[in-house]
Amino acid sequence: MKLNLLPKIVDTTGRAKRAFFGGLLVFVISCVAFFLMVSISSARVAKAKASVEEAQPLYQNAVKVANDADAIMTQPAVKQLVVNAALAKAMIKANNLYPDLYDFVKPYIPRFFRITSLAATPIDDKTCSVNMTGTVKDAQEYADLQLALLRIPGASGVSRAGYQKEDMVVPSLEAIDNTGRPRLESKGAIPDDPLDRLTYFENNVDTTGTGFLNSGGFGDTEVGTVKTVRPGESLITVSVIIPRDIQVPDPRQTIQGLAGTGTSTAPTGAPGIPTSAPSGGSSAPKGQGD
Repeated sequence: MKLNLLPKIVDTTGRAKRAFFGGLLVFVISCVAFFLMVSISSARVAKAKASVEEAQPLYQNAVKVANDADAIMTQPAVKQLVVNAALAKAMIKANNLYPDLYDFVKPYIPRFFRITSLAATPIDDKTCSVNMTGTVKDAQEYADLQLALLRIPGASGVSRAGYQKEDMVVPSLEAIDNTGRPRLESKGAIPDDPLDRLTYFENNVDTTGTGFLNSGGFGDTEVGTVKTVRPGESLITVSVIIPRDIQVPDPRQTIQGLAGTGTSTAPTGAPGIPTSAPSGGSSAPKGQGD
């Protein structure tokens, strides 16, 4: 005996029919979508093949032009032209390297440091050394100079040398000097006795001249004379490491390389162009500006 627990108002036969026809409809729609996608894909593939066939002559022509260009670039005359043009362009670009570097550094040089020379030397392709020669008056300026130059953006080190200035000192009291008169450190004590003091100053008088005359080029009226050290100053050299590339092309080495390949405009064996120069055009960086 079977028990029918469903209410009589529930029509299971009608629902089954609707589910069957719904599934059939979904199947038909899926088949139509499938055939549409296949046809669209086939049309796109055919269009792509037609584009490839249309571009094939252009591709072959581009390959031919590229091969011809490679053949032309291997010719000595063309190679010489390319190297010379690249060298000229690099040299023109390098013309402003040193002036721009000096303009960059000068605002950070303190006024008390009187510059007599300024030069730069490349260290590698990332850093360079700026070398300065100038004068300072005392040890305080010598110390302050390092702090001032470290204000240069990117400066990684400041080295100094040559300071020999002798400052005035107040000595300890001695038997002949009960006052402690200020004097140069290398000089002896200044006597208290007037006659002995007169003899002391007579023995230590500067007979080379007075003021700036005959000292460090001062007093020389010739145009272009570099004024170096004034009385009471010390001449020092300073080197600052800065992260900047100032390497420039080496024209001589580049031209000699072209001469080695037989492509130089100068005849073989011409002055400055050795016949045994290495082959290939080189543009090795080199140079120092001042």
